[in-house]
Amino acid sequence: MLMDMPEPFPAGMDQVPSRSPYPGAVFFLLLFFLLSILGGGVAGSLIRDPLGLLMLSYLFIGAGAVVLLSWLGWWARAGFSSLGRRQDLLLYLLPAAVALVSLTEGVSAAGWHEVAMFAIFSLIVAWTEEAFFRGLILQTLLPAGTRIAVVVSAVLFGLPHVLNAFGGLWDPLFAIANTVAAFGIGITLAALVVRTGTIWPPILIHALVNFTALLSLGSLVVPVQTPLQLALTISAGVVLAAYGMFLIRGTGAPGGVKEGRERRM
Repeated sequence: MLMDMPEPFPAGMDQVPSRSPYPGAVFFLLLFFLLSILGGGVAGSLIRDPLGLLMLSYLFIGAGAVVLLSWLGWWARAGFSSLGRRQDLLLYLLPAAVALVSLTEGVSAAGWHEVAMFAIFSLIVAWTEEAFFRGLILQTLLPAGTRIAVVVSAVLFGLPHVLNAFGGLWDPLFAIANTVAAFGIGITLAALVVRTGTIWPPILIHALVNFTALLSLGSLVVPVQTPLQLALTISAGVVLAAYGMFLIRGTGAPGGVKEGRERRM
């Protein structure tokens, strides 16, 4: 039996974000940036290794997401209470396949310890960013309409990736290409949450994207990329953007998620 997608905001929940979806989404984005700065400051005072520093910083941000989700009572609404359904497994094949493309350039990780650290880091980043962008921000935007919520949440997800151009670790052109890819990935992951009612598979796909990229690079540093590599990164974003919009075809106005699910039943 198919499970109905829950309404974005049940009775009794704090209704402020539902009345102001766009300011609410921007508020959560600013909180993400604020926690990033605070987490980076705390981590920088304790550790110097870039990977460890970022890991500790994201743990700080993730703790903030836990507090927010608990305070608002949005765990179920964000999709954390369901592991998904077997009939939805095929929906994850394309984004998982795109995530594996990074491995076509080979594996540069030095050993099992580094592989394990990359895996842990990828999971922490994926959980934290999904909690914020597909949990808090997407759920805040849903009252404005399904397609709008998916696209705007993806745009907001892409914005932090632009800052990688100024961090000194990434090729600036790749940071721009990666922002396009992040937008496309954001559309697919948001569409999957809306379509399936669970956030856990998107977390795993997100982690896989990060993990395979780190395995291929062997570090957090992204050297100057070739035009072909940049084109492939952008193409991945375009493909995933199109796929995400395909997943939510036929929805749009508030309540469209439930209506779309009833048509599939």
